[in-house]
Amino acid sequence: HPFGHGRYEHLSAAVISVIILYAGLTSLMESVKSIIYPETPEYTAVTFIVVGAAVVVKVILGLYVRRTGKACASDALVNSGTDALQDAIISASTLAAAILFLCFGWQLEAWLGVIISGFIIKAGIEMIRETISKLLGERADSDLSASIKATVCETEGVMGAYDLVMTSYGPDRWLASVHIAVPDVWTADKIDTVSRHISQQVYERHHVIVTAVGVYSHNTQNDEVITIREKITEAVLSEPFVLQVHGFFCDMTAKTVRFDVVVDFGVSDQQELLHTLQEKVKALYPDFTFCIQPDADVSD
Repeated sequence: HPFGHGRYEHLSAAVISVIILYAGLTSLMESVKSIIYPETPEYTAVTFIVVGAAVVVKVILGLYVRRTGKACASDALVNSGTDALQDAIISASTLAAAILFLCFGWQLEAWLGVIISGFIIKAGIEMIRETISKLLGERADSDLSASIKATVCETEGVMGAYDLVMTSYGPDRWLASVHIAVPDVWTADKIDTVSRHISQQVYERHHVIVTAVGVYSHNTQNDEVITIREKITEAVLSEPFVLQVHGFFCDMTAKTVRFDVVVDFGVSDQQELLHTLQEKVKALYPDFTFCIQPDADVSD
């Protein structure tokens, strides 16, 4: 496991979420049984002391564990703290029901149990969905991806950052790759130096390991290309489901144009969209050959 075992954190959180869901279902079944087959409860001073102490201890423990989990970015600890707080709520409802019974003769323990069980079940399902989502791979946080691109673009000579792909291997364990647009006159040595600088800066500022820096060549030698780029970009962006155009390069000698388009996930037929784009740009510049590469909208 070259990237560590950080994803075990999500598995642990999933197990705890299932335990919370099971606790809610069990509480619901017991409460329903008590409604169908009611029994007169008996409460003593010892009962109040024990249950009250349990509520206080569970609340303190739950808040502490959950706060620690958030500080450590540990879903397992956060869910464990939530589990303790859910137990505290169940115990508190028992205590409240006992007080109402002794004061007014209202036997509401089972009904309160049904209501609280519903909230616990809901919380358990939401935790399971959140954990499974992280295991499957979520979209990177917008603020993090935007700040990484900003860091990349601060590098002298870099004309844009695109195609940021981030993969999580556990809490605060990110690997990423990114494409940069650079002047077409840069040498391989210059690109290598800049790529290493970007990797170092991103890791120091964001603790994200950049595994690869791809390159888009940007025209700097022909002003006519600017007009071509603007017209083609306008035509392409007018098409629904196209979110961005980047990586544009035009070879006036070979009469070729290449660029990437970021395509919305809502598009039903990507190949049909690319065919439409080819027809649009070909109508503008029939003498050119176009290479259009689709990119997925994986980061902001």
